[in-house]
Amino acid sequence: MQTDEFLEAIQKGNLSKVNQLLETNPALANSKAKDGTSVIVLALYHGQRNIAEAITTEKTKLDIFEASTLGKLDRAKSLIDRNPSLASAYSPDGFALVALTAYLGQKETTEYLIGKGADVNAVARNTTGFTALTGAVANNHTEIAKLLVKRGAQVNYRYEGGFSPLMGASENGNVELVNFLLANGADPNARTGEGKSPMSFAKEKNHVEVVEALKRHGAL
Repeated sequence: MQTDEFLEAIQKGNLSKVNQLLETNPALANSKAKDGTSVIVLALYHGQRNIAEAITTEKTKLDIFEASTLGKLDRAKSLIDRNPSLASAYSPDGFALVALTAYLGQKETTEYLIGKGADVNAVARNTTGFTALTGAVANNHTEIAKLLVKRGAQVNYRYEGGFSPLMGASENGNVELVNFLLANGADPNARTGEGKSPMSFAKEKNHVEVVEALKRHGAL
């Protein structure tokens, strides 16, 4: 089926194939993955911003997930003005909208959604347990993570077997974010179900500066 071919091209980052298929069948821009995810959001999940933008040119109207994750704030505002509950919407694959914008680096949109009542600690309705903070940490969006904590995100939230935001920042070697989380109450000695700590993750990746930062805050 052409839809399957289109989805495969998106996931492989094949822009020329995507454009070719759209030229043949512009309606593919409205297609969705099997879990209901928009092809625009799917492209962003795979780090294919150029493909997401290419698909956007064939759509007359973006939905709230497409507009927000692309950072098309005017469109997102227009939709939320008409239906304020959209600020707290969940995607077809189970993520809070504010978690998606945080994960995909849309700081202005994330801040706007919080201002419109989105819960910074909303937990994914799928097996990941992701929140906006875990999403921002996962993709090293330091300024968004800081914004979320300042707006009440739980720094010691645990998900996926006891993993914490500090563990994520430590594993990524993001010393700025590690220091920020520690200064805002993150537990330096938290353990996963397998007994791993932020220090364990930092040492595994040889992040020397992170190891030193953790030691200064009493990590074992």
